[in-house]
Amino acid sequence: MSKKVSKKLKVLVLTILVLAVGTILAAKCIERIPAGYVGVVYSPGSGVREDVLTQGWHMVAPTDKVTEYSVATEQLNLARGNKEGSKHDASFDVTCKDGKMNVDFEMSYSFRAEDAPHLYTKYRGLDGKEVVDTIITSKIKTHVSEVTSQYSVLEAHMEKKAELNNAITQYLREELAEFGIIVESANLPRTDVDPQVEQAIIERSKVSQELEIEKQKQEKTRLEAENKKIQAEGEATKKLIEAENQAEIIKLEAQAEAAANRTISDSITPELLTKMEMEARIAHGWVTVTGGSALVDARSGRADDES
Repeated sequence: MSKKVSKKLKVLVLTILVLAVGTILAAKCIERIPAGYVGVVYSPGSGVREDVLTQGWHMVAPTDKVTEYSVATEQLNLARGNKEGSKHDASFDVTCKDGKMNVDFEMSYSFRAEDAPHLYTKYRGLDGKEVVDTIITSKIKTHVSEVTSQYSVLEAHMEKKAELNNAITQYLREELAEFGIIVESANLPRTDVDPQVEQAIIERSKVSQELEIEKQKQEKTRLEAENKKIQAEGEATKKLIEAENQAEIIKLEAQAEAAANRTISDSITPELLTKMEMEARIAHGWVTVTGGSALVDARSGRADDES
């Protein structure tokens, strides 16, 4: 009886061990990739797989190693005390045309999924965060300084800061593309210069503002003078046009009167003159003396004396 119990016990223990080993192996064969990540699979036998694991659950060999890379938007902050309660200073100095300044840096980025296997091979199994922390950050500092070196301290600190941020974003997009990194935006939220330089910048800014105000005043005066000139020229032009129009009217009236006179002149013939003379004699009693004898007024019947 004891032998049967002992045998059953051994079977039970063996079963439990098999199940435990199976559970452990199953757990090792299941890999979960979080949302926003891809997994690069390395197999001791065949090396790095070209295809990546997307988000979700996947079956892999127990000996395979899976390394995650973020394909969602990540934030890189290099600033003074960039962690709450931390005294760590991750800010850095950059070079400008005429000096240096200390800056904080921010960048929104993500990895291209198809480039993750290449990065894993190139950097010997480092994950995305390790690549950024150990490789990319130092390159970013160099590239940012290359951009700021094309600006003066005043331009980078105040006058052209928006332009500078755009230039940094574009430059980093080009330079970090080889690392499979997509740069969405990059900027310098804080720029800090030496107090003496800061004071000089303030004074220079005041002078620039005063010059700009004076320039605007001069421009206003010039525009007002031009407006007055235009108005005066307009009045003179108006009077000239009115005079020309009046002269044209007089000319047209003279031409019309001359045309009328010509029409009248052309219409008077010898026959018309004779007719008009006869009508006048009848109407007004004209007398014509011929050979010393008087003609009788047709209306009164009175004879005039001979002359």
